[in-house]
Amino acid sequence: MGPDQRYSWKCVECRSAEPKTSNINTPVRGHHPAGHANVNVHRGAQALVDLSLVGPEGDSSVMEVSYTDGNTTPRDNGLNLTSVNDSQLLVTELRLFREEMRAMSLEIRALRTSLQSLSARIDGCDGRIDELCARVESLESGPQQSDSGVNKSLAETVSLLRLELNDRDQELLLNDIEISSVPETNGENAMHLVTTLGQKLGIELTEHDIVDATRVGRAPQLQEGVHGPAARPRPLVVRLARRVVRDRLLQAARVRRGVTTEGTGIPGRTCRFYVNERLTPHNRRLLYKARELKQQYSWRYVWTRDGKIFARQQAGMASPRYRIRTEADLDRVFGR
Repeated sequence: MGPDQRYSWKCVECRSAEPKTSNINTPVRGHHPAGHANVNVHRGAQALVDLSLVGPEGDSSVMEVSYTDGNTTPRDNGLNLTSVNDSQLLVTELRLFREEMRAMSLEIRALRTSLQSLSARIDGCDGRIDELCARVESLESGPQQSDSGVNKSLAETVSLLRLELNDRDQELLLNDIEISSVPETNGENAMHLVTTLGQKLGIELTEHDIVDATRVGRAPQLQEGVHGPAARPRPLVVRLARRVVRDRLLQAARVRRGVTTEGTGIPGRTCRFYVNERLTPHNRRLLYKARELKQQYSWRYVWTRDGKIFARQQAGMASPRYRIRTEADLDRVFGR
């Protein structure tokens, strides 16, 4: 073995591992019918023997050999290369289509799971909204139509708080009095009216005794020099500096019932005026309803003292005195 051969020599396993190369000069013996076993066909030959035309008896007279300028192509040997390529392409496309369908199936399954989760959340939101609507309706229906003990307790607490606030507001008005039915004119002096009416009741008032005096309510349409019964005068609210002075005025007004504005110099017609305690709007409504029920049920007395409303059916200590703080007390006292 020469040096070149020794250098290029490889074992059988190494040669089998190497990639195959094309050797067109290697002769190939075709599987021909009998009588043509000695025909060799080179891979790179320019001639192609169409063995399909050989007769069944091996007659070589029916064998045709076609020569072409390029690659050899059998006319009809049962192995259509185009159909094989089309089949492989079709198989590849079917595999790709199957993978796409599998991916689409997974996406549809995930979408279905998401829709189920979303539907469950929507159902939960609907349930909570229905519960809130039911609670709002129960609160709007009021404590009388609600059977819940919590709502009743809450309503009772609110009522107690309202009574406490009303009592505190009434305490702030303990130094106030309200003079009603006093004729009203344009440009009048409220301080002068109070001192004049106080002298009419026998109480001497000075400017130091009066903190403020004003009319409250909506002003009527008054014309100068015209005094008629069409416009009802607004009440005159007076805040006194001391509670003792207020009590003296109230006591004098009770003693001199039926006192009028005659001789006071107040412009307008002579009329009867009244001096009462100033009440909160809540107590004023209760007093109005209590007086109506007194006339309806023939009770004897309904009066106020220090902003509190009292009622008595008959004169004398034998008849009990009732205090009225709420409308429920009206039903309880008068037995409606």
